[in-house]
Amino acid sequence: MRLVTEHLVLQADPGTTIEIPVDVVNTSDLIDGVTARLIGLPDAATRIEPQLLPLFPGAEGRLVMHVDVPPSLTAGSHPVTVEVVSHGSGAPTQHLDLDLSVAAHPALRLHRTPQLIRARRSGRFLLDVENTGNTALDVTLAASLEDGRSTARFSSERLTVDPGTRTPVILVVKGPRMITGAEIDRTAAINLTASRAHSIAAMEETEQDPDLVAETRVVLKQRPTLSRGLLTALILMGIIAVWAAIFVLGLAQVLGGDPVTKKVATSFYPADRVENVAATTPEGALDKEDGLVDPEIGGTIQGVVTAASNLQPVGRILVQAWRDGRDGPVLVSSAATQADGSYRLVGLFPTSYRLRFVAAGYEPAWWSDRGAVGRGRATAVPVPAQGEAEGLQNIVITGLDASITGVVDQGASLTSLPTTVVARSLDIPDAPTVRTTTDGGGTYLLRGLLAPSRYELSFTTEGYEVKTTTTSVAGGEKRLQPSVVPASADGRITGRVELPDGTPAGGVTVTTTVEGETVAVVTPTVGAVGSFTLENLPTPATYVLTFTSETYGADTTIVDLDAGASEDGVVVQVEAGTTSVTGYLRGPDGNGLGGATVTVGGVAATEDGTTTPTTTTLTSGDVGRFSLSGLAAPGDYTLTFTLEGYAPRSVPVSLDGVSPPPVVEVQLNNKLGGIAGQVYGATDNPYVGAQVTITNGLTTWTATSGGAGSIDGNGGYRVEGLPSGTYSVTVTAEGLRQQTAMVVVMEGLTSFQDLALGSGGG
Repeated sequence: MRLVTEHLVLQADPGTTIEIPVDVVNTSDLIDGVTARLIGLPDAATRIEPQLLPLFPGAEGRLVMHVDVPPSLTAGSHPVTVEVVSHGSGAPTQHLDLDLSVAAHPALRLHRTPQLIRARRSGRFLLDVENTGNTALDVTLAASLEDGRSTARFSSERLTVDPGTRTPVILVVKGPRMITGAEIDRTAAINLTASRAHSIAAMEETEQDPDLVAETRVVLKQRPTLSRGLLTALILMGIIAVWAAIFVLGLAQVLGGDPVTKKVATSFYPADRVENVAATTPEGALDKEDGLVDPEIGGTIQGVVTAASNLQPVGRILVQAWRDGRDGPVLVSSAATQADGSYRLVGLFPTSYRLRFVAAGYEPAWWSDRGAVGRGRATAVPVPAQGEAEGLQNIVITGLDASITGVVDQGASLTSLPTTVVARSLDIPDAPTVRTTTDGGGTYLLRGLLAPSRYELSFTTEGYEVKTTTTSVAGGEKRLQPSVVPASADGRITGRVELPDGTPAGGVTVTTTVEGETVAVVTPTVGAVGSFTLENLPTPATYVLTFTSETYGADTTIVDLDAGASEDGVVVQVEAGTTSVTGYLRGPDGNGLGGATVTVGGVAATEDGTTTPTTTTLTSGDVGRFSLSGLAAPGDYTLTFTLEGYAPRSVPVSLDGVSPPPVVEVQLNNKLGGIAGQVYGATDNPYVGAQVTITNGLTTWTATSGGAGSIDGNGGYRVEGLPSGTYSVTVTAEGLRQQTAMVVVMEGLTSFQDLALGSGGG
């Protein structure tokens, strides 16, 4: 085999289609059929005409390759190879090396994000330079500003962008400082100029492409540091501050005689600092203008706060110390309780205080030696100098009722079932149980929960396992609980196997598949004869039950179980001497084919005249599955599968009535064509036993004339299941000269071709 072409160097533009003609000469003594393929451009779509080129010895033919050059193929020279393969004479594979020169097509796009930025001084814009051509580009960026006082700066003004890539550039536009005034638009025009980064010497380029240009605009809307509204507000605040100062000075003059805070009793100070108590105020006396008392020398009040609901410590409760002033109560100090409910007020003047306890979600309370009371009944707590108030000022406060809301998510279930939600307190013995039911969307709301407390929440849904969780609520809290996904409960299938007259059938094996594993039970022969139970079945699911017995044959039935559901009372009838066949029908891709007709051949006529039992493969659920029951055993049958658009298929099935029925796996191919004809010998008589070989250059089929399925008497041949296309058909026989013919096969049709063997073959 010899290859010849007109051009070893091919010129092409990206995104176009080129033709590569290759002349092939058959240098062997045999009829040959050749095919070709292109190596070196994996992303290029290639079509070859013809797909199979038949050649007689010494003949010459032409293969034309149509190559779609990818639009993204980079400019320059690309080595490619045409591979020609022989399918008849067995000649060695030939290779033809070519150079594909792709012209340069520079192109680019400029993107900017965002187009406008509102800021006080500067804005950052993202510019994307995208090279949409097939050659590298040198890019230059420049910006022009309408306002001479503004500036613009690129992260990179010059860059090289490879073909098919995007390069980001940051542009910072900065305006002059503005203290006051109205907003101003600072517009920047971005100009881009690009030229090819390099020329391609192999292309012998003599002229440089013109520069590429692109432009866009961005706007910095600059706002002043102080807006007009802010200036107005500052002026008003200044006026208010002046009046407030005047007012405070006046109050200081009026209230300056408060005896409690002006001077501290002599006994408050350490003895070593008091020399003459009766003379004047001791040195170091604290005037009211100096602020609070140093905590090291002030008095202390401490205690523990617990909740009335569960008698547990409560944290984050605000404790306030109030003293009686000349014009009413005065708030002196405050602190928050710790996690263990304890609090400590320090640095208090030596006098009496009333304690108030407040927090969101709790009823306000005042301390008294009788418990929590209102303000008018509060007990004053005396605080000595440099000491602690007598005893612990403990108190029990009442929390407001809390609530819990959440969602019950039933997952992929198509039916939304109501869920009963129950809340039980874990630390309040006498707390009432609160329950509710979810709405159509699975949402629930539990109100009136005593708080603070820990609660156990239980979720009960029909068909699902009961789920529990634990949560805590503070006083008055409206808690949003995480979603709950209940797990479906297992199901059960029970029933009875009986004969057509209602007699229970014992010794029947009931099998099904659970998560890929086979589960089987046998119906009892004494006691509850014929009954069966399959438990712990995951739901929701569809189960195929198979009933087999050496005595009664076999049968099947399908049971659907919803979430957590059970199917009781399944009754299946079996007949002595009958069995069933199950299986799957799949397409060329291995997926199930639904809606196909399954016909049983070899069945004897029944009393009502039925001779060909049929069924249809499932179109939903377990798609492609089929089941045929009531077949007499032992017996031999033929199952024929037909579906529009696919070639029919027949398979034999043998039933012995003892072994478990077979599971038939069948695949249908797309509707195909065929080739048939008659073979004649040297005397023009039909020839039996000739070898017929059919090939499309990739796959070979064989047949023997006069074999099974022959047509037109002896010497006929037939090959089915051929994809549409052109085929080489060759007939050979010992001592006779072979003949080869080219035949075109159409989809769904059979092409006829007669063949003649000549005399004098070797």
